[in-house]
Amino acid sequence: MKKQSAKFYTAATAAAFLLAIFSTSLSAQVVVNPKVGANFSGVESQLGDITAEARVGWNAGVDFRIGEKALFFQPGLHFYNYTARLVDQVARPDDISFQEETTIQSLKAPVNIGLRLTGDNGLLGIHVKGGVMPSYIIGVNEKPGYGFDKSDLNTFTWGANVGVGVDVLFLTLDANYEIGLDDFFAQAAGANNMLTISMGLKF
Repeated sequence: MKKQSAKFYTAATAAAFLLAIFSTSLSAQVVVNPKVGANFSGVESQLGDITAEARVGWNAGVDFRIGEKALFFQPGLHFYNYTARLVDQVARPDDISFQEETTIQSLKAPVNIGLRLTGDNGLLGIHVKGGVMPSYIIGVNEKPGYGFDKSDLNTFTWGANVGVGVDVLFLTLDANYEIGLDDFFAQAAGANNMLTISMGLKF
């Protein structure tokens, strides 16, 4: 409980800090960048008699590039839906393991600082970015016969991320790699490192 409270206060402090930055940036140039993509996870843990493996999923959301100089501020909000494979390891006479797939839904609010390597308004624009990625688990699609639900996951986690983006006119392509800083599962070790590839528009 103390750990969750500490994370809540940390998140509240970070949110207040970001709100202050955002409010002072309203007069700056803002680029809106809605996007959709695919994500690939690499976390696996043993939960009692069940092995849970998070793998591939999809995501949709929006980023905001604030500032017109080489450095810019880029907050965002994204919905992530990714697949988890559940394998029942209970020993059986025929040595057969049963498996099922479920989905996990979360909200991610990346907070990045970006650096433009080329101009932002020409035919081609390239930038790099890095920052933090707070994540909040919304829910789990529970499967009958498998004791796996939202309580098996840490509701709030932090990640560090780096990425690169390419703009071609009004189209965008982004690759982002998130390094999990907390355990993904509540009762098992293992961070969720995730690669996300997204395409979008900017205006």
